[in-house]
Amino acid sequence: MDINKLLKALDDETNEDLLNFTTEKIREMTLQILDELQLTKEETKKLYKKLENYKYVDEMNDLKYGSYIRWIPIEDPNNIYLTQGAIFCEMKITENGVFCVCKNHGFNTRHFQIAMDKHLIFQKLTEQEQVLLSALDHLAK
Repeated sequence: MDINKLLKALDDETNEDLLNFTTEKIREMTLQILDELQLTKEETKKLYKKLENYKYVDEMNDLKYGSYIRWIPIEDPNNIYLTQGAIFCEMKITENGVFCVCKNHGFNTRHFQIAMDKHLIFQKLTEQEQVLLSALDHLAK
């Protein structure tokens, strides 16, 4: 483990909420959320594998600006899938609910928004967060 990366991760205040987690807790939480979708075992396993190095986000304060997120639309229980994802830009609170404003990456960069209450949102763990989790995993042993 790179000590400098660990020190940098510890100095970053945005990582503070991660101190209550371990890699195992994040995996358990992801699996629990996916189990609630009542998919087949194979579909659940496939989604779980794609969400490795992602953390489920249920509070708008847990989203970090500039982070990469993926989501599962849950309005239609017959059409459950994981999106390719986008970069989280800002939170918009309106009378219609709380929305994540995102932008896709690539040639056609465009902004769009998704409703937090109609999607299960997963945020990609940064390298710093992964280093910090690795240290927390070690301490939990």
